[in-house]
Amino acid sequence: MKYYLIALLTLVFCTPAYAKDGLVLGLGAGKGELQLDEGSNFPNADTDDEDSTKNAFIGYRAGDALSFELGYHDLGEFEVSNGLTTLSGETDSVSLSALLGLPLTERFSIFGRAGFHHWTVETASNAFGPRDRDEANGTDVMYGAGIRGEITENTAIRLQYDKMKLSDEEDDADIGDYDVASVVFELTL
Repeated sequence: MKYYLIALLTLVFCTPAYAKDGLVLGLGAGKGELQLDEGSNFPNADTDDEDSTKNAFIGYRAGDALSFELGYHDLGEFEVSNGLTTLSGETDSVSLSALLGLPLTERFSIFGRAGFHHWTVETASNAFGPRDRDEANGTDVMYGAGIRGEITENTAIRLQYDKMKLSDEEDDADIGDYDVASVVFELTL
């Protein structure tokens, strides 16, 4: 395993840059955690809110510095309990964001992300007897940062951290944030 890592780092740091403009496709996986705001209906709740996440995107890269992405995020499942009531659910999101990069070497860069995402949460609660099902959605900001290493002319790997806000537009209340750390494989066509 250690030799694969050394080979990957050698490819990323020691060969010429391949920054290529064009259509970009990507797939990623990672871990996400729901962070509830203190004003939520579940203050000081016990949570089982960490889950694996998946994402996919299509975008356009304009050199090293700028790219745009339209993405889908499966943020996984969560369960929150305050002792009397248990709320469980699944969250997914569709996002539109811009990434601004800063090259550090010919094949290695850091980037920041800013954009919006439209999220949907399907929940089940035992607040009033049997499981009561509901759905909520909204559009909120997302932002993040990461590092990107080019492997070949058409491929790169990113390590990134994103924060995706969740707020209930109908009740004008903040629900919390999803914190997502992921590894993304990208292919430039």
